[in-house]
Amino acid sequence: MTLTKAIARTNFLAMMTIGLLILTIGLLIQFASHSSANAETNGSNDVAVANHANLQPATTKQRSDNKPVVIEGDLSAIDWRSHVGKKVVIKGELVVVDTYDLARRGQIKVARERLYIPTSQIDPNDSDPAENSFEGGSNVAKVVAAQKFNDNAIITIDDGTPKENIFPPTLFPRLGKSIPTVRIGSKITGVTGKLVKAGNNLLLVPSKRFRFTPAERPERPNVGKANVTVASFNVLNYFTTIDNGRNNARGADSKSEFKRQEAKLVSAIIGLGADVIGLMELENNLESEKQLVAALNKEIGSEVFKACGLPDGFDAAPGGENAIRVGIIYRSDRVSPVGEVSMVSDVAFDGARTPIVQSFKPNRGSEKSFSLIVNHFKSKGGSDRADVANKNKGDGQGAYNATRRAQSLAICNYIDAMKQDDAEARVLVVGDLNAYGQEDPVDAMRAKGLVDLRERSASGAGDGERDYSYIYYGQSGNLDHAMATESLANDVTGIATWHINSDEPRFLDYNQEYNPKPLYEADPFRSSDHDPVLIGIGN
Repeated sequence: MTLTKAIARTNFLAMMTIGLLILTIGLLIQFASHSSANAETNGSNDVAVANHANLQPATTKQRSDNKPVVIEGDLSAIDWRSHVGKKVVIKGELVVVDTYDLARRGQIKVARERLYIPTSQIDPNDSDPAENSFEGGSNVAKVVAAQKFNDNAIITIDDGTPKENIFPPTLFPRLGKSIPTVRIGSKITGVTGKLVKAGNNLLLVPSKRFRFTPAERPERPNVGKANVTVASFNVLNYFTTIDNGRNNARGADSKSEFKRQEAKLVSAIIGLGADVIGLMELENNLESEKQLVAALNKEIGSEVFKACGLPDGFDAAPGGENAIRVGIIYRSDRVSPVGEVSMVSDVAFDGARTPIVQSFKPNRGSEKSFSLIVNHFKSKGGSDRADVANKNKGDGQGAYNATRRAQSLAICNYIDAMKQDDAEARVLVVGDLNAYGQEDPVDAMRAKGLVDLRERSASGAGDGERDYSYIYYGQSGNLDHAMATESLANDVTGIATWHINSDEPRFLDYNQEYNPKPLYEADPFRSSDHDPVLIGIGN
């Protein structure tokens, strides 16, 4: 299926009647407070949720009266536990902020508005987000307060049954018919139900229909009149080796799943229309990159996609032995590589992923070349295995922040060395930095003179803190970044994140374990768990 046909089929969402009525028999959960650190562990996306088998109706003792509790305005200040056993009426509009367990457990999380990871907006070190201190903790109290607000502001609506994998979901019986998806940002009104307990969690059982207004899917973003476009894309463990449960593979569990995964990625990459694409979470071999390029060329019917491969000595470099790696592919009809692919070999990347570097020049329109550095920094999880410096400090930055900061500085040092040969070196740094926009690793790059393109570009100016590429426990944040030297930043025509993945429910991805078969499409939507970032370069 071509991308155009795939998007045409799914974009009828925009023509739906606004205000669909959905019959629900569900529950509302308010989870206990959790850290903002990401749970990235070998590609697993499992998180702790309420066990429906433990769901108990409210006892007579818990019920004080039959008068409904009417909730208006801010949800974060509500003492939900005082209302267990009562009928609850939530006035006004609610926004869907998480659909992680919609298909399997019949749950969605809602809040009054989209919620953001605190450190996307609040600098743990500086009261002014424009400042770029990358050590200390003078502003941590504000981060902690914001996280507490988010935790209290989220409500989880549940379908009220211990059965799993019900299709269509009880909450959205028209899913797969008139509703192709339930995106983050969709809105519901008229929620009424009973508050009950499930272990330590609070659940609300909707007892009547609520009104659902779907969020529309986005078109490919416009990044201005660019001569060259570059994308950064975490492809969520694209492994040609099938995961049999005994090997180190992290991707598809069968050939069928692999075909589904590849079809979605091909649709997304072609849909981006980028000339150069930096990739994260490729299997650490050459086969994965070659296979993806072959699939892309087959889809477009031309041998124009090429892979940069790996530099000599990559396996022995710090991070070169990791199960996953970064890579670069490009369209040879639009750009040409300059020199050989290289890498940033630094001890800071030991236990992470080795960054790779390739220079390109446009085939037409400009003689200026630029260098691309593709990164995938150390993840936030695993505090129990970390040394003292890398323990989770409770400042919102998760575990291994010191390591990510060192990796950021290693990239800056590498660029400084490039500038010894060319003071006006045009360098673009992209990738999944596993750090949100106000965290130390990003601050360090800004402090060392790199330009955060989300702040500079006309398409993203002043709104970097509101951009996002990933969703964690109902909170949106920008893990995927684009930074540049001043000489290149001046030529950037635009930057935008294509929200084809993070806002989509995971049951639309390639996995077959819990996903409803009727909903799979070989389209860009939920091709990964990260959104791709697109950058336009004018000269």
